[in-house]
Amino acid sequence: MKKINNFSLLSKGDAAKPRGIFIWILIILVVVFIYKFIDKDDLIGVIFQNLPPREASLMAGMVFGDKNNFDKNTILNFRDSGVIHIMVVSGTNIVLVFRGLVERIASWFGRRRAIILGFGVTLIYINWVGWEIPAVRAFLLMSIFYWAQLLGRKFNLFRAMILIVLIMVLADYRVFLSGSFYLSFVAFGAVVINSNKSRRWWSDLWNSFWVSLWILPILALFFGKISLIAPISNALILFLVEVVTILGIMGSLVSLIVPIFGKIVLWVSYPILKYILLIVDGLAGFKWASVEIKFNWVWMVGFYLILITLLIKNLIKKSSLQNFL
Repeated sequence: MKKINNFSLLSKGDAAKPRGIFIWILIILVVVFIYKFIDKDDLIGVIFQNLPPREASLMAGMVFGDKNNFDKNTILNFRDSGVIHIMVVSGTNIVLVFRGLVERIASWFGRRRAIILGFGVTLIYINWVGWEIPAVRAFLLMSIFYWAQLLGRKFNLFRAMILIVLIMVLADYRVFLSGSFYLSFVAFGAVVINSNKSRRWWSDLWNSFWVSLWILPILALFFGKISLIAPISNALILFLVEVVTILGIMGSLVSLIVPIFGKIVLWVSYPILKYILLIVDGLAGFKWASVEIKFNWVWMVGFYLILITLLIKNLIKKSSLQNFL
């Protein structure tokens, strides 16, 4: 009986090998097909064929990093309302593509294969949108996160962030001269350390204000101008970035295969894009929407020392209260 069981297990293993090889071949073919036959310009062209020019420009920028179709007035409005960062691909897009793909196909192909496929497809996506600092940061973060899973190790966010900074600096030391380098890491860090976990109506507004507070010195130092209504505009718009990204990728890809279905998906995004433009244009119309302010390195360091001191005192206070209770 024991020999029969061993033979049975061996047979199952042998039967699983061709299936495993087939799945690996399929994964390689998918990555090669996307890289070789799907062009970024074709995807952007589909968006402009199915949406009005201004909405199409916004989607092309948010989803594929295309900056060639924004008029000067629109750029100024997004800057003055404090949401210019959504006009191009951000780290959120990279996380959506990488994590979304892995988590959805892991049950079909196995988690290990799904991670490798997600890595390959996300590399192609970054190559489409350009190797911008926020995108690279998010890609490295997700790569380390899933690499830890492949190795069966615990993911440590603090160590991962240090490693990412080192990789980016070693790859190109000039990132130290880029405002987007500091904005990307400070904004991400502000989101991570924010202790407000509630889902009340005011939580999004508070989260937006918290992030805006941390990036204010960098904006003042590198750009000399800050938006006073950024917390409000971000709270009203930022949650829609994920929706636009998903609809934009799905709609443009499907349009290349079945144009009518792709058109339907893209038109679903039209009210969302229109809403974003209306909010931006409306808020940017206020004279007090943005102000010019100059910071130097000394002021910036002092500002962050005050924020960090207040944060530490708040954490100590909460810890003491919890121990007392």
